[in-house]
Amino acid sequence: MAYRALVIHALFDILGGGELFALKLSQALIESRFEVELLTATPVDTVKLRDIYGDIEPPRITVKRVREAEYLSKLMPGRLVRLRRLVVYREYESLMETARREYDIVFDTQSNLPTPVDVSYIHYPALLPTRSGRLEWVVYNYLVRLLARDYKTPRSGRVLANSTWTAHMVYKVHGVIPGILYPPVDVEYFSTVASNTNREKVVVTISRFTPEKNLSKVLDVARDLPDYQFILVGSTGPGSERVISGLEVKIDELRLKNVELRPNLPRNELRELLGKAMFYLHPEFTEHFGVAVIEAMSAGTVPIVYRDGGVWYDVVSRVSSILGYENILDVPRIIKALGGDRDAYIELRDKAVDASKLFNYENFKKKLLEEVNYVLKIKRLGDSGA
Repeated sequence: MAYRALVIHALFDILGGGELFALKLSQALIESRFEVELLTATPVDTVKLRDIYGDIEPPRITVKRVREAEYLSKLMPGRLVRLRRLVVYREYESLMETARREYDIVFDTQSNLPTPVDVSYIHYPALLPTRSGRLEWVVYNYLVRLLARDYKTPRSGRVLANSTWTAHMVYKVHGVIPGILYPPVDVEYFSTVASNTNREKVVVTISRFTPEKNLSKVLDVARDLPDYQFILVGSTGPGSERVISGLEVKIDELRLKNVELRPNLPRNELRELLGKAMFYLHPEFTEHFGVAVIEAMSAGTVPIVYRDGGVWYDVVSRVSSILGYENILDVPRIIKALGGDRDAYIELRDKAVDASKLFNYENFKKKLLEEVNYVLKIKRLGDSGA
């Protein structure tokens, strides 16, 4: 008889790395002969999933709506995401506790808290405030902490994190040292264009069009590098129209002729774009892991990222220390230096491609099954009557 797994991922209305992780985790379990059910509070647009993520087949999906979370979404589209997640998980709490008895293994892949499941996967601790200073953020972080107060003491059977940097943050908040499970990246798909040596003076940024990503700062870099073409790519969701509109206003104000916005770019077109670009620039944002960065590396671009977060410590620092910046206004200097030294550029490009291979799907699946088998062993020890 197949094992039964439940994957709980509260929100699927904005698609990013977290949603891809939940789908890939489900896929790996299905390939390992698990019966998998995905529980979410928002409808899943399977057509949009395939446009952005490629040929991926979601598991059986159950949608259990939460009225309060839907109200928050309508009140401020694309915002209050941490709060909306916690509202959903608070509503799901008794369900999670029951599911641990009814399913062989239960995953929580989005709350970013050690909730009462078998395995909590934390992308970034929900109890850490993301901004401070302005009154609305003080109030917002207070509400998040209020909803999450019962999870200060871990209630999960096992806690996993997406990078060593995130694990450190989990330890600071919860006193737990998590295991590390790097999200899977489809490096095989993007590496098919890595050998292209006919690169153009193109800089690509991949990010959700959401306020916290600081995408407007990429435009400051573009202003100082008029001979490079900057292309901003990413998925959209509720509230993205305002972000895109703001970028368009700044593009006009700076009179930039070298910037292009491509929201919801199909996956095959993204690969083609990365195959001709010289550089990948990640915005000035502390990225907890950075799937997009590794996709770009595997496609043969040289990554330049903010010198913090999992994407720096676990990924780009493996390539070279010169590829990290502390102030995004330092990026033009890095690009000019590497753009003018072909040998150094080629060396870093090849190292980036090699480093990306660590994060492939097979390595992810192997590590995931090790964790799953361990949890099953501990959870079911003695059930056979031995």
